[in-house]
Amino acid sequence: MAMVHWVQMGERQYAILEGTSRAFARVSPQDGVWVVRWRYGPRRGQGATVKGVSLMQRMVMRWAEHNEARLRKLIPVESRPYDPPSALERYFYDAIWPGYVPASRCPRRASREVTDPVPP
Repeated sequence: MAMVHWVQMGERQYAILEGTSRAFARVSPQDGVWVVRWRYGPRRGQGATVKGVSLMQRMVMRWAEHNEARLRKLIPVESRPYDPPSALERYFYDAIWPGYVPASRCPRRASREVTDPVPP
């Protein structure tokens, strides 16, 4: 069974399949009805409208259950694009500035996961 997480940003709600990195559908209000926009999903259902948000969410979740394998192929998995610096690179970086890691080797997500804290 597919596990769908709902993330709310303002009035919009995004459906994210567990283990993937992006939302595959967006549910948002428009003129008193709820509209679904598919990023990875059926082309025919683009812009389908329903009165209640919970009904729309159930429709999106039911579609995800039946198409889980296809969604997992389409949506890229979360990955770490850069490896931490090697021992040789760290040696040269420390010669320039102790604890320095260039931005190209330390993406934003990984900045929270620093393994070697800089000594005071």
